[in-house]
Amino acid sequence: MRQFLFLIFLSCSVSLPTAEALSLNPLNWFSGDRSEEEAEEDFEFINVATAADEAAAEELLARAMVRYEAGRLSAANRLFKKIGKKYPLSTAAGQAHFLRGRIFMTKERWKKAFDSFQKVVVGSPNFEDFDTVIVSQFDCATALMEGARGKILWVIPGFKQYTEAVYQFEVIVNNAPYSDYAPLSLMNIALISQDLRKEEIAINALDRLINFYPQSMLASDAYYNLAQTYSSLVRGLEYDHGSTRQAISYYEDFLILFPNSEYLGEVEANLESMENLLASSRLTIGDFYYLYRNNNTAALIFYNETITIAPESEAAEEARGRIADIEAGVRPTTGSSLARRLLFVK
Repeated sequence: MRQFLFLIFLSCSVSLPTAEALSLNPLNWFSGDRSEEEAEEDFEFINVATAADEAAAEELLARAMVRYEAGRLSAANRLFKKIGKKYPLSTAAGQAHFLRGRIFMTKERWKKAFDSFQKVVVGSPNFEDFDTVIVSQFDCATALMEGARGKILWVIPGFKQYTEAVYQFEVIVNNAPYSDYAPLSLMNIALISQDLRKEEIAINALDRLINFYPQSMLASDAYYNLAQTYSSLVRGLEYDHGSTRQAISYYEDFLILFPNSEYLGEVEANLESMENLLASSRLTIGDFYYLYRNNNTAALIFYNETITIAPESEAAEEARGRIADIEAGVRPTTGSSLARRLLFVK
């Protein structure tokens, strides 16, 4: 009790911050009564280019532009690189990185180009042609997606870089989540991953597309591809049917959300196939309990589930027959029961 009273006294004795201290700016929430001069010291770590650096970078940029416009790309590239390294905080650095990226694109050095554009995104967030930067990054990733190869020693064709393309599309989604290129990038991630047999990555990308961009023109394709991807993971009657249920769910969502789609007939056929497969798996489990475990209660649960899943299927018809036998008290003669009779007959 004394300890409890001590804690109350201690909490009451602590001075609470004033209403002025609790401003909307979270940087002020724990600042107490510090002066404006002290608060300003917190921002001294922010680096900006000096006026002299800005002037020097602009002068280098002007010289580089002369070479760039004259078609002397290698000479221009060297100056652009110098600006980025020597004056990374200058306004000119953003333009230098951007034009370096364009030069790398003309040489089909897609990874180098993409990395140069990313320096613009990270280092020059106020770059006036930001949309063009995103478009250029998308072009680089698309080139890799379509099979562009890297160069070994700048001459020998290297390997295709599909994994790098996936990475680049992910970066684009992060750079411009509210642009039209975000859902396009997610769809491309899914397509590449499906080709690489990395279904989990494909499912993740498609799931983000339909959840974050439900109004996108790609939403219907995302639902369809999700259902198809889950269908491809179905291994047979004997295995877990989580993927089958997921495929059914997305096929059903597709039919509800996109009733006028050109894929309608195909989706209906695929849905029926998945439902028949799932119904057959429930029938198989029901047979196990009915034929080999003498557990009619469990068998009835799975037979009824078979009928519920696909009432018009052959599995449902067989399930109805089994239910009728159980209700009539009929016991089947299976191979195992026949063997027991022969072995233990006297």
